[in-house]
Amino acid sequence: MHYNHHYTKEYHVNEFLKLRLEQGRTQIYVNNRPFIQCMYLLLNIPINRIRQYDEIDSIDEAAEMLDRSMEGGGRGIYEVTPEEEFRGHCSNIQAWYENDYDTRILHRNLAFPLLKRLTDAGDQLAKQRFKEEIALRYASGHNTVMMYLIHNGYLKYLTKDELECLLDDNQLPILNTLVTDFSNLLRDLNNEDLSRRLNGLFNTVKRYLGFQNIPYILSHVMKELSEGTKKEIVNYVYERYKNRKNFPIIEFLNNYIEYFDNREDYVNYNEKIISLFTREKLDLREKNIKNIFEVQIPEDNYSLTKELDLSGNLIKNVDGIENFTMLEKLNLSNNSINSLKGFNTLNNLKVLSLRNNEITDLEGLEDLKTLTKIDLSGNSQISHIPEFITTLPSLESIVLSNCNIMKFSEKAAHFFWKDQNYRYYADYNQDDVDYYEANHVSKAGSNGQLYKAFVKWLFKLRPIMIENNLKYKDLYQFEEETNKKSIWNLKPTSDFLNWLYEKPQTRLSQFW
Repeated sequence: MHYNHHYTKEYHVNEFLKLRLEQGRTQIYVNNRPFIQCMYLLLNIPINRIRQYDEIDSIDEAAEMLDRSMEGGGRGIYEVTPEEEFRGHCSNIQAWYENDYDTRILHRNLAFPLLKRLTDAGDQLAKQRFKEEIALRYASGHNTVMMYLIHNGYLKYLTKDELECLLDDNQLPILNTLVTDFSNLLRDLNNEDLSRRLNGLFNTVKRYLGFQNIPYILSHVMKELSEGTKKEIVNYVYERYKNRKNFPIIEFLNNYIEYFDNREDYVNYNEKIISLFTREKLDLREKNIKNIFEVQIPEDNYSLTKELDLSGNLIKNVDGIENFTMLEKLNLSNNSINSLKGFNTLNNLKVLSLRNNEITDLEGLEDLKTLTKIDLSGNSQISHIPEFITTLPSLESIVLSNCNIMKFSEKAAHFFWKDQNYRYYADYNQDDVDYYEANHVSKAGSNGQLYKAFVKWLFKLRPIMIENNLKYKDLYQFEEETNKKSIWNLKPTSDFLNWLYEKPQTRLSQFW
């Protein structure tokens, strides 16, 4: 049968995934980039063998029951045209997507790499399902699938807790192999090739299970070893991997703290190491810290700390922050702090971030003479920019995104208009918005944020409205009766003034 190899056909599964028939072959695309060429369909199960497939749970199991003549090589035997094969692949991929990327529907060699590529491309469903599918298919106990997941490194995408859940109910063949290899290796610690051989073993762990799981795997393989041998391995792992980005150094130190001498770079909280002090910086993000004064570091390091990140903790007040006398940059975002009291001792502080706390006012910043920038975004109860802010000699920026600014002094107006803080002005109502939008091409704002033109218009119109005791209904009534503008260039028109003068019970002496 002749086929036109220049013929192209395309099928869209979703915004990330499509198939194309190109030169007689089906090609899968992810985010418009070629992913893989489909090799074959599973076809033509003979009627007299259907009962053999009643108990199968996945395409992988079905594939093992089929001989090779029923896969890709069968195209010639069964006279499957490229277009028919294309339709078959489209049907399979569509069914896979409609079943939430259930990897049992496709062969493992396609399902897992494709699901990973979709995850990397930003497909949220794929991202949600990727690790779930790894765990579910490994837990199925199907040996071929289990070995595929291990040897292709899919288990390294699991966290320690996820991996531990798998081990509760399943054996991990690679773990048993590692235990045996370690035991054989460590019979002779004086072997000149020890370092090289240890490196090979840990490269295996890294390749199959990931850097992040080395401490957990190590806890399993070292159970039967002597204390001396354990210390040898622990120190080897520490020296080799301590500076690697993905290595969980803090977890590792806490697991094997007894093998290390007291070090000057340890940071402790609740009797556990939570961080390491490095080059004037201290990173204490998301450590479940409630009280700063309970954070323990060597005394000399307090005065050496210039940058401190305490974001994402459970801090309600800043008691203890006074110990860090030389701080220049402090991040306390995403805590529960409700007051700025306590920062007055930080005489070198330049940058302060307090995003998403529970702060209600800016009192407490008066003594921060070196402060150049403060970020108070997300503190929705802040409504006032106080005048004392203008007396801080170094202050250049105060960010108030997602606050509810109701007032500010004339001197502090500079900070209101800077950093787009005007977008979060809150002293207006829907009547203001409706009248503005009825008389202007542009909107008052979008997504809960105001446009500068609307805020400026509001500030100019409001004094006129207040001074003359006007309501929007007056403006609407005049414009409806006369088909003329009541306000032009943010001033009352003469026609509107005359109309008001003639209106009963209206006093307009202030206009004349």
